[in-house]
Amino acid sequence: MANFIETEMLPISKYLATSKILKVPEFQRSYAWSEDEVSQLWDDVVEAIENNKNEYFIGPIVVKNNKESLEVIDGQQRLTTSLILISIIRRVFRFSGDNERADWFRNEFFGKQDVVTLKTSEKFFMNEENNETFRSFVIADSTKENIKNEQKKYLKKNSNYLLLQSILTLWELVENHIGSKNEKLLELHNFLYEKVKVLVLTVQDEADAYVIFETLNDRGKTLDTMDLLKNHLFSKSKSYLPEVKEKWSIVKEKLFEIDPKNRFLSHFWSSKYGRSSKTGLFRIIRDQIDSSANAVKFATELASSARVYAALQNPESSYWDSHEKKTKKHILVLRLLDSQQSLPVLMAASGKFDAKEFQKLAWIMVVMAVRYNLICEGRTGVSSNYYSEIPRKINSGDYQKASHVFKHLKSIYPSDDEFKNSFLSKSLSDTKRARYLLIEIENHASGEEKVVNSDPEKVNLEHVMPKKINQNWNESYTGVNSDERSYYVNLLGNMALVSKEKNKRVGAKGFEEKKSELFSTQEEFKFTKSIADVCVWNKESIEDRQLKLADAAVNVWKIEMA
Repeated sequence: MANFIETEMLPISKYLATSKILKVPEFQRSYAWSEDEVSQLWDDVVEAIENNKNEYFIGPIVVKNNKESLEVIDGQQRLTTSLILISIIRRVFRFSGDNERADWFRNEFFGKQDVVTLKTSEKFFMNEENNETFRSFVIADSTKENIKNEQKKYLKKNSNYLLLQSILTLWELVENHIGSKNEKLLELHNFLYEKVKVLVLTVQDEADAYVIFETLNDRGKTLDTMDLLKNHLFSKSKSYLPEVKEKWSIVKEKLFEIDPKNRFLSHFWSSKYGRSSKTGLFRIIRDQIDSSANAVKFATELASSARVYAALQNPESSYWDSHEKKTKKHILVLRLLDSQQSLPVLMAASGKFDAKEFQKLAWIMVVMAVRYNLICEGRTGVSSNYYSEIPRKINSGDYQKASHVFKHLKSIYPSDDEFKNSFLSKSLSDTKRARYLLIEIENHASGEEKVVNSDPEKVNLEHVMPKKINQNWNESYTGVNSDERSYYVNLLGNMALVSKEKNKRVGAKGFEEKKSELFSTQEEFKFTKSIADVCVWNKESIEDRQLKLADAAVNVWKIEMA
């Protein structure tokens, strides 16, 4: 770590009561805990109380130390939920007529009231979306009826709806727990104040907080680089904030539900500036965005790249309407093969290559993904060194054609012999990828530009020797023992494309019946129909067909450029 980090294990309530003012950064992600997460926290606390545990650890809190306050970098979900729980204890006392205790809880955890204005000097501030709801329904003694009426204003996935629902959920759980015994409220408070622990990590730099997060497992919605970036971008935007907000909303809209592993930012950076380690990425980006002008510039680039990235996840995107017809197919295949290394290259090329050159580049990425990654299982670390240099060459204008990129990758491009030899022993349990390989081989074998129907509802992937042993496919017939069966079953030589309708009727019948009822009728699939010419389906037959497929594959996934 570059800066000093303080760590302290404290009871959650005591920390909330004694810490400096806590502020969730204005533009940080909003409250996100569902009923499930709130109920789980409650169940864990109650179980710890009932089992007389000396302490219960609920996780880490990461804060940045500012002069007058602490900025909550992570842990706002459990801090907020804990304050909601404390507010329920306060409310129960208030509504049962025990104002003295209710006032104590308000002063201790939420802030003292000014004698003139009667306003509370607040101790905990949420972000811009949640703060008013928190103030009105957590700090204030709002009733259940008021909370339910407020909920009607929001969709169920809205953050404020979740915040309000957490109040109602905990209120009901607390009431069920205490029954008519208010002394159980004090027992609950005492446990929160003495035994429910959090690990507080206080940092001087939010970049250090992110590095910490790479090693911490958070029950709630964990911090990621995008959270930190949003906060930093908005804080640097100043008078350009509306414009940066608009760009950020585009980014979030494009990435919604398509980037669960938060890969976009890393790919974006690689497409512009080259590879960076995940843990060091935010620090590098933060140092670059040092003014409002740079914040706008970065947000604009981010929004533009998000559109391309989203299109690379969706071959049917309108983005591809102006591209070559084959490009859509290549994008679909790259997604099927999860070719992450190709994304920064294609993102860089999207603004530099014309449609024809882009299609050629996409094909190179497909061939490399099949030859190097899928079949030859080349080392990712080695290929990453080559791929990471390409975007900068494209951006600088050094690489203006697909052939330039291929020349760059040629030293790791598997030769025909390497590809064929690896193909010969390729056993593939991933049926979607196996279907793709066989479809392309069948397409190539047809000798024309027809497209074999790849709809799994119409075309099945049939294992000639079935996965399960039966009387028709025992070891004495196939020559495949139990230890070898999984390997031979999943060899491409044992797989074939067949009509789903006809496949339904065949099931796990013997080879002769499969030949006459299934394989011999497959006019659309040359390699499938040829199975009908085989006398016995055994180990040798599978290996022989694998060889034929390997010979064909060499010519299917091939790059020929000067």
